[in-house]
Amino acid sequence: MTLTVFILVLFSAGLHVFWNAFVKACRDKVSFVWTTSVVGSLTLLPVFVVSRVVSPGPLDWQVVAWAALSGLCEAAYLIPLFVAYDRADLSVVYPLSRGVAPLVTLALGGVLLGDVVTLPHGAAVLIVVAGVGAVSWSAWVSAPHRHTLIGVGLALWAGCLIAGYHLVDRRVMILPDRPWPHEYLFLMHCFLLLFVSAWIVATSPRRARALSEWRTNKRGVLVVGVGSVVGYLLIMIALRDPSANVTHVAAGRNVGIVLSTLVGGLLLKEVVTWRRILGAVLITLGVAALVLLGG
Repeated sequence: MTLTVFILVLFSAGLHVFWNAFVKACRDKVSFVWTTSVVGSLTLLPVFVVSRVVSPGPLDWQVVAWAALSGLCEAAYLIPLFVAYDRADLSVVYPLSRGVAPLVTLALGGVLLGDVVTLPHGAAVLIVVAGVGAVSWSAWVSAPHRHTLIGVGLALWAGCLIAGYHLVDRRVMILPDRPWPHEYLFLMHCFLLLFVSAWIVATSPRRARALSEWRTNKRGVLVVGVGSVVGYLLIMIALRDPSANVTHVAAGRNVGIVLSTLVGGLLLKEVVTWRRILGAVLITLGVAALVLLGG
């Protein structure tokens, strides 16, 4: 991982933890996931329109199809993630969901994208995963009951889908006629909103409370809606770098686990055990190794 890619990933991780803390604190997760998706799409709309007028990038049916697949993965990730925050702590759900992703990309990135990981880089990724394991074990030891187990299962599922959209988006960003990141992100977000809206419309209880968070928590909706698209735009730019590797990026984003542990302990008053601290240290060392080893 080059220094440029790491800086993009680092800033994105900070934004990601910031808006996840708002998700944890919101009351109605169903309403929150939909209203923030709407805000995210509206945030990108003027950027997309201006870009298409001033300096349009290549957009063909292939890019649109990849955007639809990425949007589906995003929707299938966000919904269980938001529900998981009702079942377990931020410092449990966040590490698990982020930590599974580099394992999946490590297994599939070389085969699907040609993003082969060298032995030293693979060792650094495994150090990150070991840190995630320490955090996850701490979560189970402190709360070994069914309520947390459901949250853990949802977080693991979300992690697999995180890897899915990373793989898809890396594929698009290395196409011979690759689109501009902001234009592709807008298309992807439109599909995300479409799939989440379909999930909302599926049952009347969800439809009835779709706007509840907007009525009571406008600031949180705006912060997460804007922050999530800005944060992932940085990742899209990082994935566009020819020297980047999807597994390095997915593992590098786990520096956010260290930040989430701090936020969970200091702001949300969650219990942070020595195992979680050990996990945070291992994650930091693994990410540092990825940076020092270079591209």
